[in-house]
Amino acid sequence: DPQTTYISKDVKIGRDTVIRPFTVIENNVRIGQRCLVGPFAHLRPGTQIGNDVELGNFTEISRSSMGDRSLMKHFSFLGDASVGKNVNIGAGVVTANFDGKTKNKTTIQDQAFVGSDSVLVAPVKIGKRAITGAGCVVTKGKVVPDGSVIVGVPGRIIAGPRVT
Repeated sequence: DPQTTYISKDVKIGRDTVIRPFTVIENNVRIGQRCLVGPFAHLRPGTQIGNDVELGNFTEISRSSMGDRSLMKHFSFLGDASVGKNVNIGAGVVTANFDGKTKNKTTIQDQAFVGSDSVLVAPVKIGKRAITGAGCVVTKGKVVPDGSVIVGVPGRIIAGPRVT
């Protein structure tokens, strides 16, 4: 819907990608093939989206990348984050990337599952196949090992690496 959607002229969008109404895509954004973006999504400068990614309503991404087949369906913010492949970002997830002086990086590795309303206080690293429980606060500097489960406020690891 060109009347309600803004796409900067230098944006690159792959074949068979659908941009839904009320979406804003700013300069220097790359979106892969077969993606679904919006409605009401905001992709800010420096965002790189892989193939087969779904970004739903009221999502915002800034200076971040999302790997192939990852999902962020609604009400979430990623800033200065690197998200791997096949990652689920639950509803209400926020990367708290600014500490008042510096923008800090969040890394979420392949096949991680970030539970609804998790807050990732950057810099943090979520390992491959790791899970954050709903409402978890992963505190600054934390590394969640591959295959672990972290829950609570502040987040504490309750299960070690899972065998998959």
